[in-house]
Amino acid sequence: MPWMKGYPYYLLLVGIISLYMGIMSYRFRRLPGRRYLWILLLLIGLALTGAAAEIMAPMFKLKLWLRNIQQIPLFLIDLFAYAAVKNYTAPSHSISRKRLALLASPIFLYFLLIFTDSYHHLMRSAVGMETVAGISGIYVKPTLLSMGLIAYDQLFSMYAAVLLLISLLRLPRERRKPHIPVLIGMLIPVACIVANPALHITLPGFTALVMLPAVVAIYFTVYRRSALNMGPSVTDYGENSASQGVAVIGPDGGIVSVNETGERLMSRVFGPVSGSWAGRSLIPYLQEHPSLLTSFNERRGGEIKLHMGENEDICWGVSLIPLGGEGFGQASMLLMLKDYSDEKRHERELKYQASMDDLTGLSNRRHFLKTFNAWKGPDGDGLAMLLMDIDDFKLVNDTYGHLAGDQALISFARKLRHLCRNGAFAGRLGGEEFALCLPASGREEAMESAEAIRHALVPHNVMLDGGRLIQLTVSIGVVYAEEPDAPFEELYRQADQALYISKTNGKNMVTMSGEFTAS
Repeated sequence: MPWMKGYPYYLLLVGIISLYMGIMSYRFRRLPGRRYLWILLLLIGLALTGAAAEIMAPMFKLKLWLRNIQQIPLFLIDLFAYAAVKNYTAPSHSISRKRLALLASPIFLYFLLIFTDSYHHLMRSAVGMETVAGISGIYVKPTLLSMGLIAYDQLFSMYAAVLLLISLLRLPRERRKPHIPVLIGMLIPVACIVANPALHITLPGFTALVMLPAVVAIYFTVYRRSALNMGPSVTDYGENSASQGVAVIGPDGGIVSVNETGERLMSRVFGPVSGSWAGRSLIPYLQEHPSLLTSFNERRGGEIKLHMGENEDICWGVSLIPLGGEGFGQASMLLMLKDYSDEKRHERELKYQASMDDLTGLSNRRHFLKTFNAWKGPDGDGLAMLLMDIDDFKLVNDTYGHLAGDQALISFARKLRHLCRNGAFAGRLGGEEFALCLPASGREEAMESAEAIRHALVPHNVMLDGGRLIQLTVSIGVVYAEEPDAPFEELYRQADQALYISKTNGKNMVTMSGEFTAS
């Protein structure tokens, strides 16, 4: 067969391609279910190139040495096929290094016996050169011990194929199709291994060559679809949600699966990362939020709301939900992210509308009273309440219209707001009546402060639409209480009496009430 003349070069070419795929796949090793696949591709590539080197070697001793070297990747292929499939079917339950080392101990015994027994009496009853279709390679006849170790090794690849098939059957129908090429790629080499004793194929490199379908299936199916795995998937928990980020977190804290919205929101909440969040450990980010870390460690539900921005106008909801698993501490968790910023802004707007006067932006009567009850002045100071009323405001409305009156109120409130310093607060109690509270050490200071405020407010010039200028004055009634926790109703009653005196005695003046007494 003429094409057989190029057989070793085919092996070498396929081996180099497999090595290239393994090297390129190294960068995907952190993706869920991809932990061992890159190693598997490298081992297949090494076995193929080793087989090509054995065929092309000119001397028997060199061919034998290369045959022995080939056994290392060939035997490890089956073990890592099992590890890769195990990790692929259950990304959140990866095989530990200790367990891999334990499972590999009989294989290492096989290597040890091959390289230390010069005549191979323990492992091979006969060794020679064999030529098949013009291809020369090493022929060996294994002993019972060797066949036992080979069978032990091949069980890993058979079990891997069965595990992959069972896992595929357990998946929902809509999730099976993308995994079928991987299953076929795994079944072909397993079927060839099982059938080889009956077919008696002794062509050098055949065992490694039948791995080619697995290489193609793994690389072009698994690595071209980075989110593909058989573990818990965000497709089961609202993958298509445009407003909610969803991620499946494995028992070790690694992110098994994450939807597109989750990728975006996690970068906003926890900080940007290079590449995908899938495969990364969430533990360092959970450690910044102890309550979430506790929820994860105890495998119980938990939720926090994170406020960001200078005014805390950005709010994220971060929830952890247990998905069940192999006992306490083994369950996977569902991470859910939601942007509550719009809700918070709406809530803040409602609170503002409930506490502020729509027209002037000052506190309304209810919020002013709430502020009054919660107010704590400096130690040793009492409280001065100023009740203010714009003089002749009804005349402004009757002469210029209610829009002009509103404009006057807005302008007056803006000026009053600028006077609220050192713990003072103001509010509109209704109509053209305003109140301002401030700390004072005594009646004289309260009166001086009230006069200073009146002078600051008047004459109050208001430029109306159309360019007309009007001047407003204000009358003030003041009451002083030595105790800051004096009842509002009594303070208001006495300040109102003082204001009435200011209005009836000529307006644009300040009147101090008598000694404050709580009736």
